Amino acid sequence: MTIPERKDDHIRFSLEHDVQCTVPAGFDDVTFIHTSLPELSYDELDTSAMLFGKRLSFPFMISALTGGSPTAERINAQLARLAQDAGIAVSVGSQRAMLEDGSLRPTFEMRAYAPDALLFANIGIAQLIHLGNDAVHGLVDAIGADVLAVHLNPLQEVVQPEGDTDFRGGIARLRDLSGDASYPVIVKETGAGISAEVAEKVSFLDGVDVSGVGGTSFAAVEYHRAAEPSARASARTFWDWGIPTVPSIIEVAEHFETIIASGGVRNGLHVAKALALGASCAGLALPFLEAVQNQGPGGAEALLAQLSRELRMAMLLTGSRDLEALSRRSVIISGSTRTFITDRGFSTEYYARKEEFT
Repeated sequence: MTIPERKDDHIRFSLEHDVQCTVPAGFDDVTFIHTSLPELSYDELDTSAMLFGKRLSFPFMISALTGGSPTAERINAQLARLAQDAGIAVSVGSQRAMLEDGSLRPTFEMRAYAPDALLFANIGIAQLIHLGNDAVHGLVDAIGADVLAVHLNPLQEVVQPEGDTDFRGGIARLRDLSGDASYPVIVKETGAGISAEVAEKVSFLDGVDVSGVGGTSFAAVEYHRAAEPSARASARTFWDWGIPTVPSIIEVAEHFETIIASGGVRNGLHVAKALALGASCAGLALPFLEAVQNQGPGGAEALLAQLSRELRMAMLLTGSRDLEALSRRSVIISGSTRTFITDRGFSTEYYARKEEFT
């Protein structure tokens, strides 16, 4: 199978099949304390955020999606234009395809359509281990990216037939690269979440994208791609493997100030809850992909308008004039998320009385 065919498979299976985790991200377990007298006007709310030195109009990111085929190039161009017009962040998909076939570089060139947007380059840890720093810098420079996201995807690699499954030396490689890079370097998961233990080991980096359980399951994508019954059975077994997004935000918060929350983020209220838990920004991938593919650029614009409206509603109803105020708001954590984080040693009382502690 060629690289473009594999990339198109990922897009097609994500759109044509149910590839969502059956375990929730945890946002329904988080409840704000309602403010009946907000003493604010909806029109004065400030949704802007600073992320890696660039000001965003909204704390939204179009998370890593694709690249490496003509279909991917069209999708990337549409999403890049949206990011530029809306003042939000955007990421290319894995640039592994560029390494293997230089002719695919144009499919990743979002900068031509988004000259001012905060743009993330993207390479996998399994590939980074075998790349020199100059080669990595070249990937970032080739698309004019501001930040490099190194994706951690052992689950996806181990369930796909073409997977790279040797992750030895990953932490040392990240440390060496971060010390040599002139741009911020972060790690991002790909749907299985990041634990406190892993966050501590890579706390020398500039940020983290938790990408937890609750959104797209790449084990599910590989389940639909697999031809062998045994491979499908294994992918099914690990369909929901990992840490849900909300617990993962809490797990990494003591080690990072810059946290991108992704994995099952589906509306503006989810974004607000993520920010109240400690995230700096929230990322969505499949919703933007579905909107662009099913409704064109207008669909993606409508999705963004809905997200921004719902975020503003949450801000008004919590009495939060800006995102800094929202980050201080108390939340009640219940259900399986409460069980998860308390068993892991985190205090739900801190979040329930956050305004007293901040």
